[in-house]
Amino acid sequence: MSRKLPANIITYMPHEGPSVMPSPMVAPKPLLTLLPHPDKEAPPCPPRPALPPPPKGWTSSLHAAPAAYPKGVAEAYGNLSRSSRPYESGPPPANETKEQRKKRLYDESNRCVKLREDAYEWTIEEAKAQAPKKGQWLCVERWRRDKPVGGATLVVTHANGLIKEHWHVVLRDVLARDPKLPGTKFGTGLPLHHPTNIQFDDIWMIDDMNSNMSADLNGGLLGPVQLWSDDSRDFLNFVRHVLPGARALGDAPAPWHLKWTEAPDSPQPVIGMGHSFGGNGLVQASNEFPGLFSALFLVDPMCPPHTVAVGSGIAAYDLTAGALKRRDVWPSRDEARKAMRSSPFWGSWDDDTFEIWMSHGVIPLDYAKPDGPVTLAMPSWCEGAIFCEPKGFGQGWDKLANLPFPVGFLMANKPIATLGEVVTSEMVWRPRLARVEQVTDAGHLITQEKPHTTADALWRFLTTLQAGEWGNSPEEIRKEWAVWREDRAKL
Repeated sequence: MSRKLPANIITYMPHEGPSVMPSPMVAPKPLLTLLPHPDKEAPPCPPRPALPPPPKGWTSSLHAAPAAYPKGVAEAYGNLSRSSRPYESGPPPANETKEQRKKRLYDESNRCVKLREDAYEWTIEEAKAQAPKKGQWLCVERWRRDKPVGGATLVVTHANGLIKEHWHVVLRDVLARDPKLPGTKFGTGLPLHHPTNIQFDDIWMIDDMNSNMSADLNGGLLGPVQLWSDDSRDFLNFVRHVLPGARALGDAPAPWHLKWTEAPDSPQPVIGMGHSFGGNGLVQASNEFPGLFSALFLVDPMCPPHTVAVGSGIAAYDLTAGALKRRDVWPSRDEARKAMRSSPFWGSWDDDTFEIWMSHGVIPLDYAKPDGPVTLAMPSWCEGAIFCEPKGFGQGWDKLANLPFPVGFLMANKPIATLGEVVTSEMVWRPRLARVEQVTDAGHLITQEKPHTTADALWRFLTTLQAGEWGNSPEEIRKEWAVWREDRAKL
């Protein structure tokens, strides 16, 4: 392996001087306390076609994990499902004109915004008294080493609108490598001075609560509002209260329904790996209990210093409007494939990633008619609800600065999603022990567009950690960056 960064990888200059934004962006507030999940039995596993198995020596299994209970607002609960249309005032007219459609979607987007703005974030005592006595669920996929070697545990989250299976291509690439394959330093490509042996025992990929297979598990249980802090609590609940019980089973396979347990006194830390919105969730979760995580690998995380004032309306939520107007039903899988592959959004995806999307991100509208019309596994109304978040970005920004462990950023070529060069260059250096790489030939959906580039970066991240050469202070990391910069200037 080259002892330099690949040609398509650059980095951000360390931020020096005062912050570009006031701090904190959002008034600090602990995440709502997690209580035992009230349900005794999980819903059944939803149907999905089989994917290729993980590499030899690993076994894949699906599980229903209790989601965080209670949620932060009453509006997170309801009777909604994938096919619901919670923001519509009625069905569209049969011969809807372009102007009528534009007005209808505008009104739906404003209803989504108004519901989020009016949602009251209750205290734990209020939640105990008022929350439904029925919990929600996360569908998680586990890749477990058949013969554990004392390796690390990865907990993996995805971007809004996408699916946990999109990490398969990245993880297959990493697991196929010789564990002793030399790496280089993440963020600089400088040589490592100690040998490494990258080993995992457990990998857990989580579907967000209203995405993909989790949306099936929560059919009839979803509400029209979803807080980003609740997604953080879902991840925290999994690491703190669900994962220990699965570990306690030892060599025995875990059941479909993973149990909620009291948190152990000495939890075994995990490495978190998240993309976009999923990265923000891991930042907020690990800020609450830093001892649960040993490091984070964040792919273009949604943690820019952005908040929205109450009353701003849909003009401040363009991503919500975009999600709600997105087409989500096609007459056949072939029609969906043709439409998606020819669009700018899906057209740039890696072939293997796109095929996974077509098998798991696009599903039958009616499971009893597998060859009939298809829809998105992540409902467009759920995607819109997630984007309708006034505080989540700013909370992620604030909490980055509190993280005490190594944080590796893999960023897009153009910092559109993270509000430009100046803001992004500070964002990626906010954690005390941050390192950063930027992919020059991939946009925000790096995991989907360049999974093997992502795997290479993850390998540098992991080998730098295991070699003990990440750096113990901001000054040490910046000094190494200056050496890299000087070498780069000579090329």
